[in-house]
Formats: sequence, structure tokens, C-alpha cells
Amino acid sequence: MAFEQNVFINCPFDKDFKPLLKALIFELIYLGFSPKLSQTLSSSSIRVNQIKSLIKNCKYSIHDLSRSKAMKKGELPRFNMPYELGLDIGALEYGSRKLKTKRILILETNKYHYQKVISDIAGQDIENHNDDPKTLITKVRNWFSANFTEETIAGPSEIWIAYNQFIDDLNSSLSLTYAEDEIQEMPIGDFIKFSTDWVSQFIE
Repeated sequence: MAFEQNVFINCPFDKDFKPLLKALIFELIYLGFSPKLSQTLSSSSIRVNQIKSLIKNCKYSIHDLSRSKAMKKGELPRFNMPYELGLDIGALEYGSRKLKTKRILILETNKYHYQKVISDIAGQDIENHNDDPKTLITKVRNWFSANFTEETIAGPSEIWIAYNQFIDDLNSSLSLTYAEDEIQEMPIGDFIKFSTDWVSQFIE
């Protein structure tokens, strides 16, 4: 895997988060990066080993902690996202010279929520997206821009317009062979493939 272009995504995979995840995946591909998620790998391997391998092979990481709390009464918080963030920060702090170049972005729904709950993450790049895909695209784009100060990064509006055009084209092209719910619930691996193909044609 190409370390410099790989981006590890640590996020929930539930239905409510999927609009945010799709926008993030498309944005990364549009900007020339390769999104890496444990969900797209073989289920025959121990998941934590897959995650450690992804962290090791990705210069950039985006950790969304917005669902790492009880979302409704009686529900337990989900601690796997903070756990994966801890593994990633450990790789940055204690890893090889290459791993010390890693860059980590933490996303949450509400500003400052996790700095109140986990004070040790203060000093990390933390942004809130308000559960809005367009806001997420803007925050992630600006983070990459800050990390590539000598390069021109596509603007948020350009990425958002391209994403919506892609979704329209995807729905139209698949409407004859896929049911509407199948399009909406397609595996993430398929969504990455469709996004990659569309972006390669768009850029050409």
C-alpha cells in the first residue's frame, strides 16, 4: 500500500452514519487519496490485527468519535472508535521514523465534546461536523489543505458539487439493475469502486 496516499477511516458503519461516510470516501478519492477501512477487508482475519495493519500503512487517519456515546436511553457507548484512535496515536508517538510523520484528524458531532470527556486528546486536530455531510467535506478538505501548504486543494464547493453529481449519476446508471434500497445499502467496497471509476473519468 502507498503510505503517503492512504487514509485510515475509523468510524461507525451504521445506517445513520452512512451519508457522512459516503461523502468522506468520495472526497478522499476526489482529492487523490485511498480510503482504507477495516470493513472492506477479509472477515477471516482477527479484526484488531487488520486495524493495526491499516494504521501502520496509512500516513493519514480520520477518526470519527461522534457515535462513541450512548445514542439513546439504555444503549451502551461504543468504545471501539476511541480504542482505535489510541492505537493510532500510539503508532505516531512510539512507532518508526515513518510512522512519526502520521497525521490524525478527530471528528465529532458537537464542538469540544470529547475534549471535555477525554482531556488527553487536547492538542490533536479536532473538528465537528454537526452530522452534516457538506460540513464534514469542508472540515476534512481544510485539514488536508493545512497539511499541504504548498499545494492547491480543490475547494469545498467544488467537492460538494462533484459529490452530488456522482450520486445522481450513480443512481441513474444503476437504476435498471439495482433496486433503490440496494443502491443505498451497497457494500462500502462497491461504493469505493464506483467512486474511483467516476472520479477517474471526471478528472480526464
